[in-house]
Amino acid sequence: MGGAYSALSGDPAACAYYNPATIARMDGATLSAAVNVYHKYDTQYGDLDQLEAAALRVNRGSIIPIPASSGTVYSFGNFAVGLSIVFPDFESYAGEIKTSPEVISYMNLQDQSLWVGGSLALNLTEQDAVGLTMYYTSRTYSRSVTDQLNSGGITQVTNEEKLFSHNSLIYILGYYRELNRNWSLGLSTRLPSLPISGQGSFLRTTIDTGGGSIPTINKLHIPAQTRIPTRTNLSVAYQQPRKWGVAAEATYHGPEVYDDFKDPQTFERIRHVPTWNLAIGGEYFIRPWAAWRMGLYSNLSSHQEIDDLTTVRQGDHLDMWGFSTNFALFTTNRSTVTLGGYYSGGKGSSTQLIGQQIAKIPKSVQIFSFLVGTSFQF
Repeated sequence: MGGAYSALSGDPAACAYYNPATIARMDGATLSAAVNVYHKYDTQYGDLDQLEAAALRVNRGSIIPIPASSGTVYSFGNFAVGLSIVFPDFESYAGEIKTSPEVISYMNLQDQSLWVGGSLALNLTEQDAVGLTMYYTSRTYSRSVTDQLNSGGITQVTNEEKLFSHNSLIYILGYYRELNRNWSLGLSTRLPSLPISGQGSFLRTTIDTGGGSIPTINKLHIPAQTRIPTRTNLSVAYQQPRKWGVAAEATYHGPEVYDDFKDPQTFERIRHVPTWNLAIGGEYFIRPWAAWRMGLYSNLSSHQEIDDLTTVRQGDHLDMWGFSTNFALFTTNRSTVTLGGYYSGGKGSSTQLIGQQIAKIPKSVQIFSFLVGTSFQF
């Protein structure tokens, strides 16, 4: 449904993430699991090729299997409890940043997050429900850079490695209202993340064939943090049960500013600015046992625009959009298999170490995924 899910119910993992109040509208016990079995990235820095060529380039390289989500819900009386696991963020890159007769820059990046949480929801009336999800989050970040500058017969080679991990708690509050038999409304808000612990390390060495002396930076056990911006979702949905349905959602991401390392030599200042995103999705039953779903969504960057003359690292600013499509096969009255995929892509800018200095360069990302999902109701 393209992420327009705060006014819908049925997927335990999605309900807990978008609007925990909706798990109260589920009957009995439900288990769902989904896995991205085909996840291909096409990431480019510097001089960007045409977007149309991404479909050809993505045929090269490796397939990355990524668990997308899993969850379970149990309802009793007016209450419902659930457990969900989601992987909201994953980025992987290994390759060149820039290659020229004077500069060779290479980077290996891994950045991924895992959220594990429990949910509790309550039907206040036949039309109204409220819910709460608490996630324990874990982020792991690793970046290794090699940058070589050849100038006037002198070569400088810098190797830089930055590693950190961080854990935090996130609370999501949700409200659901069934306006009538067909219309429903969902509202949820994600509160500011609460840090638990974080630690990182930083190493930077430079070799200068001209005899210059550049001190090595080697620091361990640096206090580290990641702050996840607040989020507010408002969604409306219209459904003709077992026939068709549509949903639309607006998402607001709040501002946030923090330093990832508490160290004056190695920190990077992360700035999130207020950002709106939109999603729309639909479902159409081709047969009583088969439904086609699709969605369109924006993923505008909450990182601030990068100044052309910047000399410090900043978060990548990429405005992206995407679409999803899948088929749901209702194999029995209580089980469903979903086959489909999605595309997400866009262009923007990044800050990288190039020629022994931090500079702004263009960046593009195209993601092609194939998804297999299952759902069981007991």
